[in-house]
Amino acid sequence: MLKLRRMALMLALAALALLTACGGQEGVPAEPEQEPFTLTAALELPETLDPVKAGGTVTAHLFENLMAWGDGGEGFAQLVPGQAESYTVETDYAGCATCTFKLREGLQWSDGEPVEAEDFAAAWRRLADPENELPGRELLSIVAGYHEVQETGDPSLLAVSAPDAGTFVVTLQGGFAGFLEELCAGTATMPLRQELLDSGRWGRPEAGMVSNGPYTLASAGSGSLRLEKNPSYHTPNPKGAEVITFVSASGGEADYAKLQNGELDFVLNLPDAVLRERLESGTWLPEPEAVSYCVLFNTRRAPFDVPEVRQALCLAVDQEALAAALDNPALRPAPGLVPYGVADYGQRDVAEEPEAEEEPVLPGGVPVQEPEEEPAILWDFRAHAQELVTLADESDYAANCAQAKALLAQAGYGQQRPFPEIEYLYVDTPEARAAAQALSQMWQQELGITVTPRSVTQEEYDAALAPPESGEDGESGGDGGEEPEEPVPAFQLAAQAFTASRDDAGAFLNRWRSGRSPTGYASSAFDILMDSASAALAPDALDARDAYLHDAEAILLSDGAVLPLFCQGSSFALAEDLIGLCRTAGGVYLFTAVEERPEA
Repeated sequence: MLKLRRMALMLALAALALLTACGGQEGVPAEPEQEPFTLTAALELPETLDPVKAGGTVTAHLFENLMAWGDGGEGFAQLVPGQAESYTVETDYAGCATCTFKLREGLQWSDGEPVEAEDFAAAWRRLADPENELPGRELLSIVAGYHEVQETGDPSLLAVSAPDAGTFVVTLQGGFAGFLEELCAGTATMPLRQELLDSGRWGRPEAGMVSNGPYTLASAGSGSLRLEKNPSYHTPNPKGAEVITFVSASGGEADYAKLQNGELDFVLNLPDAVLRERLESGTWLPEPEAVSYCVLFNTRRAPFDVPEVRQALCLAVDQEALAAALDNPALRPAPGLVPYGVADYGQRDVAEEPEAEEEPVLPGGVPVQEPEEEPAILWDFRAHAQELVTLADESDYAANCAQAKALLAQAGYGQQRPFPEIEYLYVDTPEARAAAQALSQMWQQELGITVTPRSVTQEEYDAALAPPESGEDGESGGDGGEEPEEPVPAFQLAAQAFTASRDDAGAFLNRWRSGRSPTGYASSAFDILMDSASAALAPDALDARDAYLHDAEAILLSDGAVLPLFCQGSSFALAEDLIGLCRTAGGVYLFTAVEERPEA
């Protein structure tokens, strides 16, 4: 795009020279109008621009929450002050926090009306109201009064208030993890103009739509949205495009071709051939989507009621061979249950407002680094786990298989006691089918275990993992006056994709507490760690909470309770002549700091 922009400028200068030679005002050549810096991005456009319903990249440019996301370097976003210039936290004897946010002075909506604290309180109450059935409502479960709102339907019971126009107060009854990132910087609680909502004009994608973020909606057409910098925004930004045009994505091949010829500046989901080339270069990894695909063992049915058996099957998986069988460059081997792209909250800080005096910068706007600098902040749970907690196994596959055979022998399986045939359930997708076939071959070849994959519908899958009614299963009942045992699901092995409603490792791990998982897994050590993480409520306990969750996952993996296979990912590309793009852990792409790459 940079070449095209330069060409446009040269043409404009040539036209100016021609007009001057043909009789322009003598000695005073007219200056050409400079084209605004315009960026065009291809995305899946939302049907509404109501931020709580649309979420995502577009609304992150149109609206701003109490906190915001800024460029933290190397493409990762970090928390910065948003509509609130500061906040304070007070904790009670139990560690529960009350947070008081002070709004910036002079905040305005794009129509000139003041942004007030009550606009935030209204948004939080609207989200909490069960009658509205809004996505992300469960994020408010850490706020005092939330459960009372769910029981009574009265959103006024939510512990949020606006004592004055510039002060917003919220009291928490749960942990602080994710509070700033998801509730105070996310799209679910963006400020709300109640009168526009009541009149049906809130979030309608049309010119003149009211917003409070760094951009406003200038026009909306079929398959496109044109955003322009908001003149009412509290902090003018010298970076970023003057105009951002979001257009509907056409698909990998078509959009990538437009990126190459300069019609687009940003695209998602690159063609497989491009991804394979980048992957082979060793300079690219898929963008995390916070989805992990795993194999479940029914720990209440033989033979998987024995930990050594589960551990053996985990060890006999060749991750390189599995990746080759999947043949999808957007998938990454999963070193744990928690996928890539999930936040580690104890590792994250809020960037302070810059001082009035500008820091020295290198070419391209990169701040000069001090000689002694703190290590880079790790916001990704998975990256932090691999670096500090669950280090990659250095042993080779042959050694793993030898250990797996020894574990099976320890569990009593061998020539005198052959291992039983096993059924492996999965809901059919190309990746699920390829994984099932690859695993069955590995287990047969390395361990002599016959595993039969069976593709089922989602309804059949759910029924197999659900416990039967009491008395339907021969293993469910008791006799001789004993207490009847809890019904046991029928499956042996089952593959499942795991995701969570919020950006938190605890949401992935909580389902493995004793009595919660359909696999029947139970571990007192795991439960103690999860209880400790749940009790770490105070803001200064986030590092401890992270440590509990990392150790809990390590126990889950060492027990062979679950076999992680791969994590889902995606891809994007920014025009080569542009820099400054950053993204959040939740997959929101921010163009507010994008600028043209300086010439070499």
